[in-house]
Amino acid sequence: MSHRVAITGIGMVTPLGSEPGEILARIAAGESAASAPSTFDASPFDCPVCTEIRDFDANRYFPENKTLRLMNRDAQLAAAAARLSLQDAGLRVGSDYPAEDVALYGATGFAGVPIADITSLVRNSAASDGRLDLGRFGREALKRVRPVLSFKTLANMPICFVSIFEGIRGPNAVYTPWEGQGVRALVAGLQAVRSGRVSCAVVGGCDFKTHAIAFISLEQHGVFRSWREDSGGTIPGEGAAFLVLEEIEHARRRGTKIYASVAGWQVLTTGDDDRADAFRDVMRALGPDRPDAVMAAADGDARADACEQRALAELDVPPDMVTRPKKHLGNLFAAAAAVQVGLAAALVGQASAFARGSTPLRRSSFLPVPEGGHARMTARPGRAWANCFGHGSEIASFALEKA
Repeated sequence: MSHRVAITGIGMVTPLGSEPGEILARIAAGESAASAPSTFDASPFDCPVCTEIRDFDANRYFPENKTLRLMNRDAQLAAAAARLSLQDAGLRVGSDYPAEDVALYGATGFAGVPIADITSLVRNSAASDGRLDLGRFGREALKRVRPVLSFKTLANMPICFVSIFEGIRGPNAVYTPWEGQGVRALVAGLQAVRSGRVSCAVVGGCDFKTHAIAFISLEQHGVFRSWREDSGGTIPGEGAAFLVLEEIEHARRRGTKIYASVAGWQVLTTGDDDRADAFRDVMRALGPDRPDAVMAAADGDARADACEQRALAELDVPPDMVTRPKKHLGNLFAAAAAVQVGLAAALVGQASAFARGSTPLRRSSFLPVPEGGHARMTARPGRAWANCFGHGSEIASFALEKA
């Protein structure tokens, strides 16, 4: 038996805020997180800017919790966003659902450690010619670093901390490091709830790309090619987003709000030569009904943005239905898929609230519009698409609709 899946909680910690309505409002106002000064100097790189969360303090979410000292920034962001999602859903793990009936699937990025944290390790692992000397690494370097460094470097730790903090004991998995793996985390949760294997899943991702090691890695992977060739492109950022998924009838019995139901999704693996066709095909697979709104994946990379724009035009999606969050938030990589889907769900949820004649679910009383446009009060979406076309070979689209 296949169950309908509802999104009942959205938790975000981003460079433009931690509340979906606020984020949508700031996007609609044309704000860009890249315009604010950053503490990290990116000027030596091809991409000279990044988007930071300037006022984040994990102690605000977990007062006097000594575990925070073991956590890297991405883990703290993840724990905060996951807690916000559960609070938003009004869900208590172990009370509303047994801990073993709540799944946890999350995506994390690589290179989440600032250089200062591993300087001693690198210095004492180098031979006279600068190359890695495994003998020195074992004899000297490991003695000069704190054992807790492993908690900050292992890619699975952010999701482990979410499990520990929230008492989640159901099926779980960690995916890394690109947006496509964030997609896999979302799909794993959707499949677990839809199949009836669990009644609830917490899904999302976190990433921390506002430091030198991350920029070096992105440059080596060719992410900044558009900056070299077109003087603009992907802007790395930091943040986390988690969604609470529930079987829709369970959610209704709990009496919680429902942002949207997940009508479908499509995931494809593609190369660089046919991306416009792949973008079109993955959206077309969502069904014949044209959406009322699209959370587009465009992030400033000229070639990828042009491919998505062409695909949307071929599907007769008009420009005034399209919003491009990454151009305002920056690219959050492993967390980007959850951000895209979460913002689309918030729009649909707001539409549902207006249709019922109730107060909007979020602060924003209008929809985002394309760059250069103005906030508007009409055409609230009953159906939205969220595109997850990131760097890497996996792309996906999700269709959300009123519950």
